[in-house]
Amino acid sequence: MVLDRLDVTAEEFERATGWKLEPRGACQDDVCVPLPPLDADDDGRFDAAAVADCLGMPVAHDEAHDLWAIGPRSGDRRVLDSARMPDLVLSDFDGNPFDLAQRRGRKVVLVAWSSW
Repeated sequence: MVLDRLDVTAEEFERATGWKLEPRGACQDDVCVPLPPLDADDDGRFDAAAVADCLGMPVAHDEAHDLWAIGPRSGDRRVLDSARMPDLVLSDFDGNPFDLAQRRGRKVVLVAWSSW
């Protein structure tokens, strides 16, 4: 979620993150995380960084462009527990298909190169 301001509405937060703000807390699928009362303004805007912190979502600020990024929930914030590699089939050096899904659960190094 990339923002140019941290005050968002509940609808904007849900659309960008998948977390619905309910009276019992922030809910996504079968997981609900209790939240302290939100300090929303008259337009229903609240501090997205405060909610992100309660959900274990990292927050980063790009001062040069005055943009904010809120990442997916990351548990202990050392790894992303919600990021999943999409199914990807690449050609090996001999032109044969190499399905990365067959290596799921194992460490794989991808080397990419571009001329630009």
